[in-house]
Amino acid sequence: MIRIGLIDGALPPDWPELSGQFWCCEPDGLPLAQEHAIAMARTFEACAGQFALVNAVVFPGRLSASLDDVCTALDRLIQDPPDIVLCSFGIARSSVELSVATERLLQAGSLVVASAPARGDPVYPAAFDGVVSVQGDARCMPGELSRLDLPQAMFGACPVAAGNAHIRGASAAAAHLAGLLATVPNTTQQPDFSGLMPFVKYVGRERKTREVHSA
Repeated sequence: MIRIGLIDGALPPDWPELSGQFWCCEPDGLPLAQEHAIAMARTFEACAGQFALVNAVVFPGRLSASLDDVCTALDRLIQDPPDIVLCSFGIARSSVELSVATERLLQAGSLVVASAPARGDPVYPAAFDGVVSVQGDARCMPGELSRLDLPQAMFGACPVAAGNAHIRGASAAAAHLAGLLATVPNTTQQPDFSGLMPFVKYVGRERKTREVHSA
């Protein structure tokens, strides 16, 4: 069974696919982070079918995480690397610690999927080499991708979380792609992400696109 690492808020302890959970921050009692984590998990479920989740909690309740907590989450996941790791956030600045932790996780065999903004400066870990960077693309329905190959994003995906239309944007898009990636056979053996190409409906950014048709 595919194992997905979710670096996000805290899922409820009785969440069906939850196989492990650890906290990297102190909870603050706000509900936003759990709502966000549930939306990410439901988006996986809509795409991926059977999977197991390892939940690294970096959002204490509010949707804000410290760089140290994110690095702690990545380091903890390295101890038993999931097949896919979703980073449903973007950090405005890089650091040596974040770069090293991300590279170690990639070297351990995990595919790291991270959300990236449609506009503005690059964010991390999406901007690191080897990370699958994803932004929201309004053209894409669930189960569809766009191959963008932009400086800030490799792919685009549906920007609306499954089951929660209020949560939308790059984090939802990254969850959609991670779910699709979990359906690709031998996904961890395909660093070129060629297994995602059957899901690609559009090539290039929206104002310069061509639709992909099968021969």
